[in-house]
Amino acid sequence: MRFGELLSRIEKKLVDSYVNESIKDDLKNFKSLVLNNKGLSSMYSIYNQLSSKQGIDKETGELFIKESLRQIEKIIPTLETKKVSEWVSGVVCENQYQNIDKMVYVGANTILESVEGRKQVLDTITSKKTVTESVKLPLETIYGIANRQVERFINEMDETSKSDLARILMTEDVELSKEYEDLKSKTIDTLSSLNENDEDTKNKLDETIRQIKTDEYSKINYVRLFNLYNNLI
Repeated sequence: MRFGELLSRIEKKLVDSYVNESIKDDLKNFKSLVLNNKGLSSMYSIYNQLSSKQGIDKETGELFIKESLRQIEKIIPTLETKKVSEWVSGVVCENQYQNIDKMVYVGANTILESVEGRKQVLDTITSKKTVTESVKLPLETIYGIANRQVERFINEMDETSKSDLARILMTEDVELSKEYEDLKSKTIDTLSSLNENDEDTKNKLDETIRQIKTDEYSKINYVRLFNLYNNLI
């Protein structure tokens, strides 16, 4: 199986696992079978970069492709894909990385396909990033968060909360923003119904309610509120 096909199946597996509510187990498998596998994680990183808009010039893009293929050529002979292939064996999907595969797996009869694939990849990585462009890979969203504040927040989470975050990050903002407003109302109602005689506790509850009312929707705020509400009920 070509690596692009394998990667497409892995992504489809994780997206489907969210729908089937098996995301926690599949994220563990992804971590152990892919992220902890040096060859697979390196290939994943290279394929991800080659399939993403980089906004670089054409000359740099050509050099980037050349070096990427050189690295891939070194990695492929050492790849161990048996276990991860078994994990995604039942997944059926289109190869989202066929242009990269055309460059990587070239033979005497597929030279033209390789050239066409290279042109498509070059067009992609030389395209400018757009601010409103949605993240293509849920995996990148889950494991590639660079913001330090968010990273610190994630590191403080327990495993259950991290699983909740993974689910939320793979859900569209339009859907989550509606759920967030409903969650705010339920959380505020629950906090308001708490009867506390201690003045300090009352003040903290009031402060929390005010904070919830002023907080705007974001996925991180959703996770915080989600965890607070579930600890209250």
